[in-house]
Amino acid sequence: MILHVAISDEWDAAVAAGGPYDRSTIGVSLAEEGYIHCSFPDQVAATAERYYAGRDDVVVLVIDPDRLDAEVRVEDLMGTGVEFPHVYGPIPVAAVVAVEDVETAARRPRSPLG
Repeated sequence: MILHVAISDEWDAAVAAGGPYDRSTIGVSLAEEGYIHCSFPDQVAATAERYYAGRDDVVVLVIDPDRLDAEVRVEDLMGTGVEFPHVYGPIPVAAVVAVEDVETAARRPRSPLG
């Protein structure tokens, strides 16, 4: 499975329209970026924290790559030495096998000390 951190309203709109989902990242479409940013399970928390912290409208789409028509490439596009999966096409709603909540720093309960 690969994961995509999504804005819940954008995912809901794709489902209501019958799909597909075509958002790459916050404020950027697949058409603009050329691919959809995804993560492996061990990367998703850091991705959510880095790019989506402070938001309470975030979900994680659990994607079955076998249900995609588009190519999935595992790449290090930023030159960091860390590879991420990228989907080079829209994601059919049926390829999303689960939608989960994501925990970011803003959503975690704060200790009484701050």
